[in-house]
Amino acid sequence: MLKQRVISGAVLVPIVALSVLKLAHHWLALLLAIVALAAAWEWSNMVASRLMARLFYMLVCALLLALAGYGLDENQVRFLMLAGSGYWVFILLLLSFYQPNWLGSYLLNSFLRYSGYAVITIGWLAMTALHEQDPALLLFLLGLIWVADSAAYFGGKKFGRSKLAPALSPGKTHAGVLAAMAGALAWSLPGLWVWRHELQPGAAVYFVMLCLLSALISVAGDLFESLLKRHAGKKDSGTLIPGHGGVLDRIDSMLAAAPGFMLGCYWL
Repeated sequence: MLKQRVISGAVLVPIVALSVLKLAHHWLALLLAIVALAAAWEWSNMVASRLMARLFYMLVCALLLALAGYGLDENQVRFLMLAGSGYWVFILLLLSFYQPNWLGSYLLNSFLRYSGYAVITIGWLAMTALHEQDPALLLFLLGLIWVADSAAYFGGKKFGRSKLAPALSPGKTHAGVLAAMAGALAWSLPGLWVWRHELQPGAAVYFVMLCLLSALISVAGDLFESLLKRHAGKKDSGTLIPGHGGVLDRIDSMLAAAPGFMLGCYWL
């Protein structure tokens, strides 16, 4: 599995990086929309059993993406980034109090079903807004998530003893989270150098804190998808990416981290 993960990463990372840096904004937004709809299809497979219900889920997501992409001004985008950040804080609190007997409850089922619309739409909007502001910002955030995720994986394998959330994801450990924070800290330092002329005096500490918070929220995104998969009785959201599972398995952390990172960049 590790070998497959490495090979898939070695193929995908250069393609993604070149796409972010070289594609015009409208083409990159379209490419991200296709990825978002693939994730929406996988989400629908975990919350709906009938084909028509899954197709309807995809249609609603497509309409929401179109409205978000063409019907919002800058202030409305900022408001949605704030709403998305608050939504993920709520999800983080929900995961903190999660009990296994919640599975199967009507409230949780409804929340998981309708969360997909907000998570996918606002996450896509945040990524496209980052790209529009500066493609390097989107690439930096992608790198931050990749580094934090890899550090958590290897740190958890090497030092993980205490489970972070055994009822949700037995593989997640406190050591893995600490390793993710260390990776995010290390990744923030090149970012400080790249944007040293754009940052206001004294903003370096806030930039590093933004990177650390984004990495932490990305862990919540991973755990939330674990809850979704546990609800559906699945190990992975799909099988499209060898060693990684589905599209949603690969972008769940990014969908969680992007709104808050975008909001922080507005503020900085």
